[in-house]
Amino acid sequence: MILSLALSILAAAPQQPAGETLLLRAAKVYTADAAGMINNGAVLIRDGKVIAVGRASEIKAPEGARIEELGQVWLVPGLIEPHCHVAGSLRDLNDGVFLANPELETTQVVEPQNQFMMDATAAGVTSALLIPGSGNNISGFGTIVKTAGDTVEDVIVRAPGSLKVAQAGNPERYSWGIGRALMNWNTRDTLSKGLTWAKAYREGKVAWDPVYANFVGLENGSVPTSVHTQIYQVVLMTLTMQKRDLGLQPFVDHGTFDAFRLGSVAAELEVPLMLGPRNVYFDRANSQIVGVAAGWKEHAEAAGGSVKIGYNTDSPVLPEEELPFQAAIGVRHGAGSNEDALRGMTAYAAEALKIADVSGRLTPGLDADLAAWTGDPIDPRSHVLKTWIRGKLVYDAGEGRRY
Repeated sequence: MILSLALSILAAAPQQPAGETLLLRAAKVYTADAAGMINNGAVLIRDGKVIAVGRASEIKAPEGARIEELGQVWLVPGLIEPHCHVAGSLRDLNDGVFLANPELETTQVVEPQNQFMMDATAAGVTSALLIPGSGNNISGFGTIVKTAGDTVEDVIVRAPGSLKVAQAGNPERYSWGIGRALMNWNTRDTLSKGLTWAKAYREGKVAWDPVYANFVGLENGSVPTSVHTQIYQVVLMTLTMQKRDLGLQPFVDHGTFDAFRLGSVAAELEVPLMLGPRNVYFDRANSQIVGVAAGWKEHAEAAGGSVKIGYNTDSPVLPEEELPFQAAIGVRHGAGSNEDALRGMTAYAAEALKIADVSGRLTPGLDADLAAWTGDPIDPRSHVLKTWIRGKLVYDAGEGRRY
């Protein structure tokens, strides 16, 4: 816990100035913000932050700035992976001791510059949530990291990043085998105790407790719960228990099989959906193949609402670099436009992880995490030419493509 707190402070502190001003010009600049797509656009970067975004004709290069003409490319925000198991060595984290291990965290196992993360940068993925496994109901707290950096302190964005919860679908195999009634009781009991302690601690009424220490962020809403949750009945319990009853900030992390029928409930409770990596479902009710993301969207809209949809790979279930392909599958099966999918992997994912003030859009003040693509990132024929994290070039296909 002490290490986690120290790293949280370091991650929150201003980054060491890069000492360079960089102006990038491209045929298309997608902001994932109100400005949407800017044709013949430019992004001005200083000390690892975005300073200005707009038409190239309107943004002048300051004296001493380095100018890079990217040409006929798409410049987009760095993609965000909300469900990652490869940014660190989880072999060193025994997260299956008890049905609930809220005292555990992945901060101690982060591995900067491992090959999986290097491959992620080759697909424009610049941030990821490293979470424990799903073999029990509460396996510990995850860590939000950048996909490139020399040291642990360099890559950590926020620790704790989320509380990993698995409402069902794996914990049933714990020990002698358990059912949903016990899992629901165990999950609610642990979350309730932790939130009660965090509120009392904030009010100065109780002593420090290392088991529940990271619940402070859950109680004040700054840290979400990332919930391994699938099928209708299990996702319904996620939505009602965690958001409606306990007031947590969960996001549905899978939401597969027939869970999409809860689109209206997710819309009402404003719970984000980070779907995948199983993005199609054979609906036996009508003998049709249904796009999971499309199902969520359609059921929400049928009730007059809307949901924010992103995607995940559950890496290494699928390689981290295939995140854009998951979004392409969603679009192919009817989950809106290519822009919807791209916003889902950037701005919406950042909102779900509570890092919208750090990354996810190309807007002044945020980290300069971005990638230059040969074309639309949702088109599988496109690939990344260059990736920058905090304004530093971390991948250049000209030196050899990784993906």
